[in-house]
Amino acid sequence: LLSRRQRQMCIRDRYIQGGMDMKKFTKELGPGWITLVENDDYALCRLIFGDGLEVDADEEETPLLKKGFQQIQEYWTGHRVIFTLPLAPGGSDFEREVWETVIRIPYGEHFTTPTLLAALALEDTEENRARVIKAVDDCPIPIFIPTHRVGDPETEHDEEYHYPAGEDVKGAFMALEHPLD
Repeated sequence: LLSRRQRQMCIRDRYIQGGMDMKKFTKELGPGWITLVENDDYALCRLIFGDGLEVDADEEETPLLKKGFQQIQEYWTGHRVIFTLPLAPGGSDFEREVWETVIRIPYGEHFTTPTLLAALALEDTEENRARVIKAVDDCPIPIFIPTHRVGDPETEHDEEYHYPAGEDVKGAFMALEHPLD
């Protein structure tokens, strides 16, 4: 289930991105039920772990959404390491900068908060840490923007970051990318 903040982000994104003709489709894949949302510019704007009922969009498996599910399935089965869909996550300039940096984290690698701050050329302060953690947590398109690669892979439950599908799914993605660890 989505938090109140995530539901508000869906509504906000709908208006920010002119989502009057948005399409969504829900399907069960390896990590569970996933809803993908396409904006009216034919770009992926949301990934929701769950049924996506809170998103006001027409239910239709468009070619883009079909390709999105295909790429998730290929990733989940170990046959894809890079996603190639057009993305439109919305967000502030700062959030988009964080997400663009997260997208560049190579498959199988993880960035701790200090590593991510350094990649963003930000000083390691409490304020910057909080801003980066919030941007990662608020990412509207997890998996395609691999926020599961951010955090401390050495801890069983990362206290800083809150993966939208829960720590078990984040752990499954980390295990998928580190089969020999």
